[in-house]
Amino acid sequence: MDTKTRILKQASEMFTRYGIRSITMDEIARSIGISKRTLYESYSNKEDLLSCCLDFQYHENIRLRNAIVSEHENDPLEIIYQHFRQALILLIGLHPNFLNDLKKYHPRIWKEQIENRQEENIAFTTSIIVKGAAKGIFLDIKHPDILSTMIHSVMQMMTLGNIVPETQYPRSEVFRLVLLNFIRGLATEEGLRLIDEKFSQTYNSN
Repeated sequence: MDTKTRILKQASEMFTRYGIRSITMDEIARSIGISKRTLYESYSNKEDLLSCCLDFQYHENIRLRNAIVSEHENDPLEIIYQHFRQALILLIGLHPNFLNDLKKYHPRIWKEQIENRQEENIAFTTSIIVKGAAKGIFLDIKHPDILSTMIHSVMQMMTLGNIVPETQYPRSEVFRLVLLNFIRGLATEEGLRLIDEKFSQTYNSN
């Protein structure tokens, strides 16, 4: 693994785990075992590094998503479940202030890396809903993109805001219930049977 990739992997983990504002370039360099000079030779400043980290994570998520689609090509229910499961793992692992700080203190990066890529995520979810409808698993909805936009917006809103305090319910439980109700709301009678068959243990856990 080259130095730039090592930096991106370590910095991404530190930003998401501890928050953007609490991590310095010095700490990142020390944690990797490189000099501060080497770090600045690769990334001109913290904002540059943060932007590259988000881009790195985005393409890693696309790689994982493509692997899911390839593995479950003929099972849109499994694809949509695994796709959002990956998103939940990422969101649950975020420091509580990560997205708020990104939006407030790094608006350019927020727009480039989050807002501008939301449409692509919505389009992917819409395509899976359409595929599921063709197989009789999901309802044949006139405007599936509306539902896709809604679920992505709700997921982001739950991450940015303190809608349900974590002292009351774990974020993982809140996300799980939202995802379950979204999928069940899309399902035909046959789809509901498959959901109960496939995911009842997962959804009833914790």
